Amino acid sequence: MGLQFRCADVGVACKAVTKAPTKDELLAKVLAHAKSEHGVDLNATLVDFALTKVSET
Repeated sequence: MGLQFRCADVGVACKAVTKAPTKDELLAKVLAHAKSEHGVDLNATLVDFALTKVSET
C-alpha cells in the first residue's frame, strides 16, 4: 500500500502523479515537484490543502 497525489486534484493544470510509501516521503516529493516544475514554494496552508487530496494506492 502507498500514497499518491495528483496536481490536477488541487486545480493545477498538470498531469503529474506523485507516489510514495509514506506521507513524509510523499510530501517531500510533492514539495520538490511544486518547486521544480511550477516554481512554487508551498506554505503551510497549501501543504495542508494538498494533504487533503492524498489518496491510497
